Amino acid sequence: MTNPPTQVQVFQATETHDVHTLHFQITRMQDSLFAWVGESSPSSQQSHDDIPDPSSSSNQSAPTGKLDGLSVAMPTRYDRSAVSTVLLPQSADDPNERIAKRLATKHGIQVFVAMEVNSTGGESDVVLRLAERRLAALIKDVLAPPTTSAVDRVTKGVEEISLVPDH
Repeated sequence: MTNPPTQVQVFQATETHDVHTLHFQITRMQDSLFAWVGESSPSSQQSHDDIPDPSSSSNQSAPTGKLDGLSVAMPTRYDRSAVSTVLLPQSADDPNERIAKRLATKHGIQVFVAMEVNSTGGESDVVLRLAERRLAALIKDVLAPPTTSAVDRVTKGVEEISLVPDH
């Protein structure tokens, strides 16, 4: 008996809210998801009337793309709530584990979460809540039955990239 080919799908989206730009990448594997969220925010205050200087670096500080924090959660048959753990600790109040646990419990699959949200102070909580809500909506779209066409996903702002290994 041969195993069916493994298919990996990558979904990407970017959204801007006020001065925060959030980048989402969700990698869907056979029985799990890997979700990465990064934030880029203005490195300098610039009014709408200012013309950007092309010789200077971009006015957005891009996410580094490194995994400063990574958590995983998975459902269990022994409890209604998923079990979770921190694989790469980010800080003492790391939100990755909480978010992974909520998503795994809701969707019934293993979920890895890495969030690189750099906001500080009171803004941080607002941006994290916004990122979590949007991530949950994107995951719902990603896990939707295949009746949703790729065209519908693109019009919702989600770009799909399918990777099929060569055999």
